[in-house]
Amino acid sequence: MLKLIACICMLIDHINTCLYDRASVWAWLIGRLAFPLFGLTFVLTLKVHKGMATAKRLFIWAICTQPVYALAFANTGFSPWWAGNILFSFAAVAYLVGLGKSPTIPRIVEAAPVVMLACITQAPSSFGLAGIVFMLALWFLMQGTLPWVATTFASLAFLGLNPGAPALAGCLAVSLAGIVAASSALRCLRPHRWLHPRITLLFYVGHLGAIGNVVP
Repeated sequence: MLKLIACICMLIDHINTCLYDRASVWAWLIGRLAFPLFGLTFVLTLKVHKGMATAKRLFIWAICTQPVYALAFANTGFSPWWAGNILFSFAAVAYLVGLGKSPTIPRIVEAAPVVMLACITQAPSSFGLAGIVFMLALWFLMQGTLPWVATTFASLAFLGLNPGAPALAGCLAVSLAGIVAASSALRCLRPHRWLHPRITLLFYVGHLGAIGNVVP
């Protein structure tokens, strides 16, 4: 349910950005809900022992998606040609979580340029360092590790997703809490998975390709 809502919010935001130059403020606000929802559903299923495999799979998806992403946002003015799509951030988070299985010195040294590159390429259009910290803090929070520290970092990162607009961040946080609570309440009606695990990846690539074909 959360993934479906996030997909709808993302679609509205991308149509508004790529085809209408963010003419609708309401569509933009709805779009701001997509990343936190995707981030939450991602960390809920992210396991340490599968972190590296997940990172590798997402990195491949990110590379394959980059051409259609660049095409969709080419003439918007909101994303330079070198900006990476959001899947690179998810891959970086999975990589860092995977380090927890065997955090050797070489792996930690290797992680530094990976995270730095992800932050730089994501900064213009996909939340950059704030997005990565937000997902990592949520992951630690879901594991019950240092909950107060994780909550603090998640809150600060969430403010970083909406810089200069604390009131907006507060409204979005309330909206997100309501969506999560409502989805949790509906869980009793359909307790089993009813969307394919890869549906969000396929939807991400598919809708960007469709927008790229009609963008002026």
